[in-house]
Amino acid sequence: MLPKTNRLILVATLAIGVFLSGCSGDEERAESPKLGQCETLLGDENVEAAVKTTGGSDVEVGGTPQADVLAERLVREAKQWEEPDLQHTSYTGCRVDAFEGDGISGTVDASVRWSALSLGMMDSPKNSRTWRQVNESVYVETESGPGRSRLIAKCAVPGAIVSQPSDLPLQFDVTGVTLGTELRWELLSAFARSVVEEMDCEKPPVIPSALPEAE
Repeated sequence: MLPKTNRLILVATLAIGVFLSGCSGDEERAESPKLGQCETLLGDENVEAAVKTTGGSDVEVGGTPQADVLAERLVREAKQWEEPDLQHTSYTGCRVDAFEGDGISGTVDASVRWSALSLGMMDSPKNSRTWRQVNESVYVETESGPGRSRLIAKCAVPGAIVSQPSDLPLQFDVTGVTLGTELRWELLSAFARSVVEEMDCEKPPVIPSALPEAE
């Protein structure tokens, strides 16, 4: 049996450990480098609002390379692209999983890839029902699925084949069933602008900050 003094020290140490583990979670999340990278990509207020909608008391963050890293990977892929190739890598900019107890209370995911949809497909009867043209280089689908918004942007990459700008546009997706349409758009547009600014497109697409009005 431990001496009385040692037992008291052990009890005090355990109590302090329980106290710290119970009250430090929010501070650790706020200072998380990965969460900070999400805020850089998607906007700090947008990320804060998105996490709040999940209702979780704890979060895990994945993905989150910086915008210049995403841009570098996308440019490299575009330069290697050939017209028959429809397989494109999806890059996760930010993924936040929120937990309440042992279960996931919500997930927010932002990803970018080269789209399998060409700009020429946007006028087809099927796509024109859901896609809206914002300007000459940007199309949006604000409700492309349960809790998902999507944006396609024309970006001509120097060194890619001539057909690339129209046949291989950028595609940005933000998914989160706990998010409203406006908040998803805030995240989506901020994400797209962050990456496009690093892409060195020959004619950068103009990503609007305001949610495009329905026609």
